[in-house]
Amino acid sequence: MLLDYHMHTFLSDGRDDHEQMVSSAAFRGISEIGFSDHISIKPVSWALPIDRIDEMISRIHAVQASDTKGVEVKFGVEMDYFFGMEKQIQQVIKQLPIDYVIGSIHFVDDWNFDTDANEFDRVDVNRFYRQYFKLVQQSAKSKLFDIIGHCDLAKKFAYYPTFPLDVLYDETAQVFKRADVVVEINTSGRTKPCNEFYPSIPFLERLAYYKVPVTLGSDAHVEQNVGQFFDEAIAGIKALGYKEIARFTKRKREMVKI
Repeated sequence: MLLDYHMHTFLSDGRDDHEQMVSSAAFRGISEIGFSDHISIKPVSWALPIDRIDEMISRIHAVQASDTKGVEVKFGVEMDYFFGMEKQIQQVIKQLPIDYVIGSIHFVDDWNFDTDANEFDRVDVNRFYRQYFKLVQQSAKSKLFDIIGHCDLAKKFAYYPTFPLDVLYDETAQVFKRADVVVEINTSGRTKPCNEFYPSIPFLERLAYYKVPVTLGSDAHVEQNVGQFFDEAIAGIKALGYKEIARFTKRKREMVKI
């Protein structure tokens, strides 16, 4: 089974509408997709404002009720995690009739490192990496999320620490296993300066060692990128022993063969 659980429409920072994304998935032979527009309890320009949640719900329900060309459409969101704001995040999640929640880290302190690359030349990159992975671990421990999004996004702009990342990868993989979360193989990293999927192969090797379940997400912001690089991603996880990926219905996980 082929699925793509990470994509954005014009409601957040994507370009295209839901129907275009569905058509793209059908063309590419993807049998199930999930919309996961950004929601952030801290107002940011690239997330759906909280007061427009009803619009998102109605649009997804309308697509689900339409001709989806054989593609099953799931309702997801990508929710930013902020340490200490778990109750507020949970309140928003409770409003949503969702199939799954992707938890992501885009901020360290007040710095949106995902879009502001200039700051990397002014910060202690070693400290940044330790902060980032601590937040990723805390997001998993919070039990708020079904899927952890692009779990080594810190590398996006190809800034790396001077120390080996093996220990952080291993610690984080163990946290994921204990928290019983799914990790997405996010293929969008191939088009970024880091030029590799999230997570990296060494990180993915630790996830496979601890038998952390995975799923697939293109992080498409335009319809052309739905399912991007999935052949390579599937070959990679199969080489590490994965035979199944996770799918969700009303926040219940099911493993399906790939």
